[in-house]
Amino acid sequence: MKYSLTCDMCGMSFERYRCQIKKHNFCSRECLAHFSNKCINPNGYQQLKNYTNMAAHISAMNVRLNPTRMTEAVREKLRKARVNSGEGKTYAKLYGKHEHRIVAENMLGRPLMAQEVVHHIDGNRRNNHEWNLLVLSSQSEHAQLHMKLKAFWNMEGGDAQ
Repeated sequence: MKYSLTCDMCGMSFERYRCQIKKHNFCSRECLAHFSNKCINPNGYQQLKNYTNMAAHISAMNVRLNPTRMTEAVREKLRKARVNSGEGKTYAKLYGKHEHRIVAENMLGRPLMAQEVVHHIDGNRRNNHEWNLLVLSSQSEHAQLHMKLKAFWNMEGGDAQ
């Protein structure tokens, strides 16, 4: 049995079987193309291509569909399996957050602000001891420190200024 529908783009009547009825229904491929075109139909395009908060929706769906998947024990097991598995060129992470930022937050007794930068004094990205970390207020201050260090090491037999 066919059902009578109206095209979402042009408003023309047409018939479809129940299994062919979707969220948006079109009488032709041309109407589908016009509806999906950002220039021709900006409002319809927004309805069709709404990707806002996609990651949050996926995470919520994962929790809803498989609540036992990412328990603390599973997260710890995955972390142990992956820790130090890379080439050692990047920053170490603890549950998706850089370890040096966590150590710096513990040193300061407060969360770091987004613009604050943690500098490794010895240059080793994997050395996250408290004595090796320096918290700077901005990326520009961090860049200035690196310029001074570079100037110091490039000097021939003199003190840094």
